[in-house]
Amino acid sequence: MDTMVAEVKRVEQTIRNLTVVAEQAAEGIAVADRDGNLRFVNTAWAKIHGYTNRTELVGKPISMFHTEEQMRRDVSGFIKEAKHRGRLEGPIWHMRSDGAAFATQTKMIALKDWQDNVAGLIVFATDIDAISQAEGLLRQRTAELKTANAQLQNKTTEIQRLQSELYRCRSELEQQRAELNIAHEELQKQLAERERVESESRQYCDGVERQITELAAAINKVVQFAESGTQLAYH
Repeated sequence: MDTMVAEVKRVEQTIRNLTVVAEQAAEGIAVADRDGNLRFVNTAWAKIHGYTNRTELVGKPISMFHTEEQMRRDVSGFIKEAKHRGRLEGPIWHMRSDGAAFATQTKMIALKDWQDNVAGLIVFATDIDAISQAEGLLRQRTAELKTANAQLQNKTTEIQRLQSELYRCRSELEQQRAELNIAHEELQKQLAERERVESESRQYCDGVERQITELAAAINKVVQFAESGTQLAYH
């Protein structure tokens, strides 16, 4: 008896652990009994089918997620084949709570009892439309990133061009500054030479002027002397 109780507790703990794992899964997971009635659905399953409360789906027939046409055309045969093979995967159309149809990638695994009879199904469903939308969004974002990257490359190229132009202008300015420094030094030399020449010219002119003054004074003395000698001769 104790062994049976322990085994039951172990199974219950295993079920709880599996429930936690199923709740964390991104794909929809549902467990149905042999009659097709739901015994468990995870939050992802409820969400992709347009329901907010997963517990309200327990006990409902799995056919509620399909139209009559979908059941007749695809689902019934898919379930029968999954039970026969033990496992089957493929595209199946589902129906949301608002009646909208959407494509899924569905995988069914047959649950068997100790006599190897099918006791139920575990159903995994992935919303292909959501994946397609996500892939489309990813392609769009990738294209936007490529465009942004191309624009960034163009801006980088333009910045590099401007930096090169700035470097060229700076080099030209440095060269012009060097040439101006050389011209300034040459002008300073020319000004110094001019001042030297002007100083020498002033000194030369001053000397000539002194000589002219001295010569005029000598001539004046000679004239005076000559005039005084003539006057003595008359006396």
